[in-house]
Amino acid sequence: MDADFWREQATYLVRIILACICGGVIGIERQQRTKVAGTRTHMVIALATALMMIISKYGFMDTAGIPGTSWDVSRVAAGIISGIGILGGGIIITGKQGYVSGITTAVGIWATIGIGMALGAGMYVLGIGTTLIMLITQWLLHKNLWIVKQPTRAQVSFRLNNDRQAYEKVSNELEKYHITMSQFKWERKNNNTFQLRCQVFIPSGFSREDIVGIFTGMDEVETFEVI
Repeated sequence: MDADFWREQATYLVRIILACICGGVIGIERQQRTKVAGTRTHMVIALATALMMIISKYGFMDTAGIPGTSWDVSRVAAGIISGIGILGGGIIITGKQGYVSGITTAVGIWATIGIGMALGAGMYVLGIGTTLIMLITQWLLHKNLWIVKQPTRAQVSFRLNNDRQAYEKVSNELEKYHITMSQFKWERKNNNTFQLRCQVFIPSGFSREDIVGIFTGMDEVETFEVI
């Protein structure tokens, strides 16, 4: 084996190492936010996709020109992209009342696959540049910016007297804070009281401390759980 062979193999190894580093940097940000897929997961994903991309581009060069063989470098790359379905399905979780979590992490893994593929293909500027863009985007979107803040959802249980005014009092109190109710469940406890369970949507401007203050200040509230 001559020097050109080892130089070529070293180039491939550098691509894999760079992909591993870029994947790890993205994974560190995810792990600090206690997400399902952390540093090691992102490193292995980027490493593996870079390896598969190198195999896709260069692993079949010895078969080029042999009669009866076909060489399509896009086939392995297409298989890598389709593999995200397996990873994403295990990360995205549907919780209480249809609340979905893990989508951002799953999409981040998809992007990490793309970064690994880019570095495996020798597109260093694109791969490293995308890593930096991803980090900046993730950092900005976790800031307290109004454009990314979502309404808070909570499950609340009220104990009300058996008269219409009791419900109207609760409804009016929530309307003061622009809190909306949905998915009602009524349960009679005795002749004089009943329990109302519902899901509420709280405007994004309220902090967790504000939410606690609102519901602890209402005598009718039995329990509440922020989703």
